[in-house]
Amino acid sequence: MTAPLLVATDLDGTLLDSVSYSWAPARDAVAALRARRVPLVLCSSKTRAEMEPLSRDLGLAGPMIVENGGAFVMPAESGGAVHVLGARHADLVTALAEIAAEAGARVRGFSSLSAPQIARLSGLSLEAAERARRREYDEPFVLDTPEALPRIVELAERRELRVTHGGRFHHLTGRGDKGLALREWLRLAAHEGRAFATVGLGDAANDEPLLHAVDRPILVPRPGGAVDPGLAAAFPDAERAPAPGPVGWNAAVLAVLAGERLAQA
Repeated sequence: MTAPLLVATDLDGTLLDSVSYSWAPARDAVAALRARRVPLVLCSSKTRAEMEPLSRDLGLAGPMIVENGGAFVMPAESGGAVHVLGARHADLVTALAEIAAEAGARVRGFSSLSAPQIARLSGLSLEAAERARRREYDEPFVLDTPEALPRIVELAERRELRVTHGGRFHHLTGRGDKGLALREWLRLAAHEGRAFATVGLGDAANDEPLLHAVDRPILVPRPGGAVDPGLAAAFPDAERAPAPGPVGWNAAVLAVLAGERLAQA
C-alpha cells in the first residue's frame, strides 16, 4: 500500500509571495490538500508568533517548523508541545556581536532593529514586523560588508553555529535546520505508526536541508524566473515549479495531487 502524502513547504517566496506575503494564488491547492487530508507542514525562518496566525488562516492544525528548524511545534490537539533543536536567541545575539567584531564586519541584527526598521527592510506591515522580532532560536541580520561573509561563516562554524541565507536576510542559528526538524517530526510520527511519502517545496539556500529531507524535492523559482543557483546545483534532477511564489506553488502541488511530474530544474 502506498504511504499517504505529506507536503512540507517554505513560506516566503514559496507559498507566500515575496513582495505581498499573500498566499491567495495558492488557494486551490491548499483547499485540495485539506479536502484530501494531506498534512501541510510549514517550514520557515519566521517566528512562531508569525506562523501561528498564518497556520490558522490556512486552516491547518500543525505541526510547524519555526525559525529555520530551531524548533517544531506540535498541533494543539497533540498538546502543543515545542521541541527545541536550536540555540537560544540570547546566545545567538551575543555570538553575532563577537563574530562581527572579530571579522571586522558591519552587521545589523534583528535584535538591534526597531519594528519600523524591520518593516522598511522586509516590506512587512508594522504589526507583522513586531511578530518577526519575537525571535527564540534564530537571529536574522543584514550584512553591510558582504566581503566579510566567508569569515563570518568560518567564525560561526568554530562556535558550532550556522549561517544561512533566505530571501532578504542572513541568519545565525544553532545546528538545527529545517531538514533536521522535519526528520525528527517524521521519526515521532513513525513511532506512532504514521509513515508518509514526502514532498518538499523551497526557493532559497536555507531550504536545502528541507529538500534533502523529503522524497520528492520541488524547486520554486525566484522572482524573475530563475532557480536559486545553489539549489539548482544541489538538486540537478529535481522538479521545478512553473512560476515563482504561490502561483508556481499552486501549480506544482496540484500536479503532485494529479499524479503528474513537473519539468526538471
